[in-house]
This record gives sequence, C-alpha cells and structure tokens, in this order.
Amino acid sequence: MSQHVNRQSLVDPAVTSGPDHMPAAAGAAMGGNGGSAHDSVAWARERFLEAGDVPPVGLRAGIVESWRRSRLSGVDSADLDPPYVGDVDADDRLLRAARPVLDRLAETLLETWMSLVVCDAGGRVLHRRVADRSLLERLDEVRLAPGFSYAEEYVGTNGMGTALETRRVSYVSGSEHFNERLHALACAASPIWDRLTGRLTGLLNVTWWNKDADPLAPVVLPALVHNAADAIEQRLLELGAERERALFTEFLAVGRHAGRPAVTLSDDLMMANRQATELLAPADHPIVRDRAAELLRSGESSGQVTLSHGEVATLRCRPIGTHAAVVEIDLADVPRPTPRPLVQPACLRLAGKSVIFSKVCAELLAWCRSGVRVLVEGEPGSGKLALVEAVHRACAPGGSLVVIEPDQRVEEVAARLDQVLSSSSVKHTVVLRHPERFTPAVLTAITVWLDSISGCSDRLWLVATATGDAELPDDLLRGLPVTLTVPPLRHRIDDLRELVPVLLRRFAGHRAVSCGPAAMRVLLRAPWPGNVAELEHALRHALTRRRAGQIRPEDLPESCHVTSRRVLTQWETLERDAIVRALLETDGDKVEAADLLGISRATIYRKINSYGISVLPHGSR
Repeated sequence: MSQHVNRQSLVDPAVTSGPDHMPAAAGAAMGGNGGSAHDSVAWARERFLEAGDVPPVGLRAGIVESWRRSRLSGVDSADLDPPYVGDVDADDRLLRAARPVLDRLAETLLETWMSLVVCDAGGRVLHRRVADRSLLERLDEVRLAPGFSYAEEYVGTNGMGTALETRRVSYVSGSEHFNERLHALACAASPIWDRLTGRLTGLLNVTWWNKDADPLAPVVLPALVHNAADAIEQRLLELGAERERALFTEFLAVGRHAGRPAVTLSDDLMMANRQATELLAPADHPIVRDRAAELLRSGESSGQVTLSHGEVATLRCRPIGTHAAVVEIDLADVPRPTPRPLVQPACLRLAGKSVIFSKVCAELLAWCRSGVRVLVEGEPGSGKLALVEAVHRACAPGGSLVVIEPDQRVEEVAARLDQVLSSSSVKHTVVLRHPERFTPAVLTAITVWLDSISGCSDRLWLVATATGDAELPDDLLRGLPVTLTVPPLRHRIDDLRELVPVLLRRFAGHRAVSCGPAAMRVLLRAPWPGNVAELEHALRHALTRRRAGQIRPEDLPESCHVTSRRVLTQWETLERDAIVRALLETDGDKVEAADLLGISRATIYRKINSYGISVLPHGSR
C-alpha cells in the first residue's frame, strides 16, 4: 500500500521565512549602521567559514544546518565542480508527467527572467527551461544543466540540494548559498513524491537572479513550486495508473489467449499467473528479471534463458512503456537435447547443490573429456577459473594446467605453449584468462598456435575465460565453438549454505569458526554483485573481527547489509559504510545513528533508502 504524503507538512516555515537583520554591533563592525539582510547573511557565512561557529545573527535554522552538512561533506566554498552523473532519458516518466505543468508555468515565469529545472531523486538535473540569455549563460557557468548533480554533498546549500536533504520546500537566496559562485542566484525547490509508492521521485526548482528578487519571493515562490509539484504528483499518479492498467490488461490477455506462464515486470512490481507460479522457483525470479531487462535494453523481443533447475526457456517480452513489460515463458519451443547426467559440484570438489550450477559442471566436464574447446563466460568473480581447474583435476589429474594471463609477453606465451606440446602424451589444459585484455601481438601468436594444434584434441584441451560482455576477435571465437555461462551467485543463492562453510574452513585454518544463523540470513539477502569473489572478501573480513565461535551480522562488512545493485562511487561507498557502522553501533536506532554521524534524521532515512541498507536490531535477529 502506498503511503499518503501530506504535502502541507513538507513546507518548513523556518526555511521559507526571510532572514532577520544583523545586530547593530555586527553592522558597526562592517562599517555600517545595521547593514542589509544580505550583508547580515554574508557576514554570518564568513564567520562560519573562518571560525566554524554561527554568529548571533537571525539566520534561518534550515540554512545553518545546511551549511554544517556542506562542511561535513567537504564542499568547497569557492570552487564549484558538480559531477556529471550520466545522460538523461528524454522519455523519463517524471519528465512526461512534468511537461504539461512546466508548459503552464513557462507562460508566465519565463517572462520574468526565471528558469524552471526538474531534478531526479538524486539531485541530477533532468530538464531545464530558460528564456533569458544572461541567466542561461550563468547557469551554464555553474553547470546547473542536464546531467549534472546539484545534491548538497557536491554543491553545498542550494534550493534543490537542500530540498533533497530536508524533504521539504526550500528557499535559498544570495549569500545563503554555501558556494560563493551561486550568490548571484536565488531559488525555490519542492520535492515531488510518487503517490503510488510513497517514494521521492524528483524535485521542481525555480531559479532567478537574486538582484531581481521581490520582497515577497520567500513566501510566494515556495508556495508556487509547492503547488506545481503537487500537480506533477497528480500527473505521476495518473500515468502510473495508466501503466498499471495497461500491464494488467496485457497480462490478462496473455493468460486468456495463450495459457502459457507469464509474468509482469516493472520497476517495483512482479506479478505471475498460476502457470508461472508453478514453473518458477524463487531462485528463478532474478534470472527472469535480469534476462528480460537485457532483452528490453537491446530492443529484442525474445531470447533464451536457463532457469535454476536447468530448463532452457524462451522469454517473449511485450514492452509496456519504457520500464515495464509482460513476459511469456515458453518451454515448448526449445529443442530438447539428450540430457546429460548431472554432475554434483561435490564430485569436482566444489561447493553447491543447485541444479543450474550442477548442469554447468556436467556440460564442462563432458566438453573436457571430448576435447572440445570452450569459451567459459560469466560475471567477474563468479568462479570461472576455479570451475575450469576443478574439471581439469577430474578429467586429467596427471596433466598440467597452464594459465595464460593478459600481462604476459609474446615470447613467454610462445615458450609456454611449445612446452605443453612437447611434453608427454598426458592430457593438458591451457586456459586463456581474460583474452579480451590480450595485446594484438599476443592474440596473433595464440591464433597461429591454435591453427598448429588442430589435431591435438586428444591430449590438449583449450579453454578461454572471459566476462559476459567481453568483445573477442572473430579469429579467436572461431577456435572456440562452444560457449558456456557460469551463473552469477544471485542466481544460485542457496549454494551459499554450502559455500560459506567450505570457505571458512579454507580461510580460518585451525580456528573453530562457523557462520551463525543470523549472519547467514544477512548473506542470503545480499545481492552479491561481485559474486563468489565478493563472498570470499566478506568472510575474510568477518574473520578479522571474529577469531572463534559463530560469526554474527555485525562481524560482516558493511556492504553485506545493503540490497542496492547500483554501482556506487568511492565517496558513496565510504558514506554507506559509515552509516552501516553507526547503525550497528546503535543497534539499528536510526535517530541515535544520525546523532552519532552529525547528520539530520531526514538525511539518514534518505541515505538508508538510497543505499538499500538493512540493519536489524539485535532483538530482531
């Protein structure tokens, strides 16, 4: 159920009211008889930047707190360099909802030397409308333009960033901006909420020249953007309802006419009919979602996928809008090869019991025995080389395993390959590791060598291991007729129950350390974008905190307590880890953790949601 957003409560009187004047003593110190409100704020800002304290001047509370957050974030008060965080999707749902509202505002506001700006929930500018050339040039100078982030942590106190932090309507003018390059501007911004999900979806901002500000601007303009944001929210609700209706209508039509398993997929919804519920195991949900997303991004309407129990299915995607689709799952159209007997990973001295991983083990072992060259692909850290090594040990225990790395010189590679050919008749394995990183000279030498050993499959097995999106030369691909994909850890998440004890025994040595049930639940919830390599790192980290006994949730690294799949910047990673540590130290108390970090409650709640942090109190574990 979506949460109700009380927009009236989002307007902070402390933020929208104007600043008081500087005391007479402060005015005298500046050579005046009291000074203007602008001088008062400028003087207070200089004092804050120099001494770190806030002078006894009637500053708005919201501005002072924002200055403090800006300083804690390390924002430069003089230099302005907001990051460019990516291209903008012109068909973004927020922009589609906002356009009619912006059109109405533009009829009046753009004639008064004001600009209209729409940002996403992270502070990235999505859209900008400016009629006045001089204002446009100024906005370009300060990079208030599509693609750049105006989050407070990058720019300091400003209308958009401060509204994002406080989740309230924000008004910032002149010297209230933390960065001096924004002092010529004034702005008012309002959050935009998705009423279907209760989540913050973006911001609406109006920016203009501070010198042109009307005395009533601190009251009138926040109310104006507040009302306009409300209209955009209503449009979002209507568009969302249209999309959900379209999804549901198409979903019913597929089930009624085809009778095949079908699911609907969108940003925050997955719905399955009875046939799909019976077919799909819980582990299949991320497999189907990932593959459908790949098809939608590539513009393809269908493609095959291997489910967690080894079945190969055809997915047929029917896009609904830009970020949703109805997906039919068809097993009948896929040729049924003679099934190979499954080889349990334990037979290869590997951990895991999932059918999807057992199937990969069986296929690779069969190709090794027949001498067929194979390209083993998969996500980084998924254990491609470990799987090849295990199959080699099982198939050719007396032979040598030669791994050619990308940083080896041509002469060294040629010498190692010749040595393999001149050795005994025992079967050997040559692994080309990350061939996408090989130099052209090394690739040429390997291609020539491959041509020279075309009749040696009985005593030499060639394997290449590469990431799934790697682009390999055609000459090399022709020499690798079979491609096998190692499933990512999230597609075989139950294998963690087998993997974790094995890895702990390997890393802990003679110490008696095990994984407690609460810590195992945390591991099973994590998305593992780094796959087995990331799991190994997490367990090594836990062993530095727990020398003996059972590993607990607080022993695991901070990255295990998040569920976000978004790739974080180095700064975001440091920030996320600090929040997780504070939550662990305060037993999950968000208010206490915010106080410990010196940030507001609104900020920590936003960051927890943004990073997907899930730290449970001890009593809940």
